[in-house]
Amino acid sequence: MKGQKVLLFLLVLLAFTLMISCEKAEKAEQPEAQKPSIERKTEYSISAVVDAVDLDGRSVTLKDAEGAMHTFQNIKSDVPLDKLTVGKKVTMTISKKELNYAVKEGEPVPADEEVRTVGAKTGQEDKNITIVQAQNMTTTVKEVDVVNRMVTLVMEDGTPMTLPVQDDVENLDQLEPGDKVVSQAIQVIMITIDE
Repeated sequence: MKGQKVLLFLLVLLAFTLMISCEKAEKAEQPEAQKPSIERKTEYSISAVVDAVDLDGRSVTLKDAEGAMHTFQNIKSDVPLDKLTVGKKVTMTISKKELNYAVKEGEPVPADEEVRTVGAKTGQEDKNITIVQAQNMTTTVKEVDVVNRMVTLVMEDGTPMTLPVQDDVENLDQLEPGDKVVSQAIQVIMITIDE
């Protein structure tokens, strides 16, 4: 009887040891969860007519088919605005790319990358005018409400803002106070002169 108890005890101990070692092996194989990140891209085209061109002020105003005005200002000097004349028909192709990602507290925030053209097309350079607009912003996570999908971020000037987190953002539960959130938005407006 005593031998059976010892054997039973050893079997239970062996089963328990196997359970723990399997659990440790499972934990070791699971990669660390990623911080949330999301990339969104959109592209659409609008037919328009050149309403005004200011070569000295580096701006152009286009009027679309619905009568809405689209003014682009502070256009870089290497953009050939002289190709545009008032009354000329054009097509605007607007490509937008938004990238948001989190960096753990204490890790360096990547330096701003060179602006990558997200809507460039080749073969029509003589008829195209490309305007690139880019914005980069880094904020710090103050609070995360995973249940209600809300996050409070602190701007560089110390101003807090609470925002809803869209449903397509995964791993929200991995975001922690102190994490840095980097937002990069690039918009490429390609104006093609119609025949």
